[in-house]
Amino acid sequence: MATTNLRDSNIFMDFTVWINNVGKIGASPGFQPPEIKMQTEEFRGGGMDGTVEIPLGVEKLEFDFEMHTWDPDIFNNLGYGPNALDCPISFRGYMLTPSGVEKGVLIRTSSLIKEIKAAKIQAGKKAELTISCVANVYEHKIDNKIVNAISVFDKILIINGVDKNVRARQILGFNA
Repeated sequence: MATTNLRDSNIFMDFTVWINNVGKIGASPGFQPPEIKMQTEEFRGGGMDGTVEIPLGVEKLEFDFEMHTWDPDIFNNLGYGPNALDCPISFRGYMLTPSGVEKGVLIRTSSLIKEIKAAKIQAGKKAELTISCVANVYEHKIDNKIVNAISVFDKILIINGVDKNVRARQILGFNA
């Protein structure tokens, strides 16, 4: 049985959240990046002895993060209306590689803030908010290299640097 040694892992060392391009250093103790999951459907064609899963795109990109401050930037962007789907929220930080090299990490989203859940408010204590979002644009970079990029409305799906939808965008006229 193989054991994992932390010295053999990339360790996320530090991060800060940015909302509307304003850094909130120290305001967020943690975040849960979106789970990237392919939506699939079973298919069994004539003459096939079994079924296969056919990918149909990416499922909803939901994520949440915590804030320890009562921040107007969060409350002002909750809801619907013009630009409601386009609140820029990003997480910038760095990780330490097993060889001791620091690499920058950027997770950038254009999102809808769909829920703000406040913990019990007590005088003289820090606020605790959980902010739930759904992204329509998601970009993950390590050391300034794109790992994943998804833009729902622009039909962009980049996985490991490969654009999976480039031909579909050409056929549909997205690049015209």
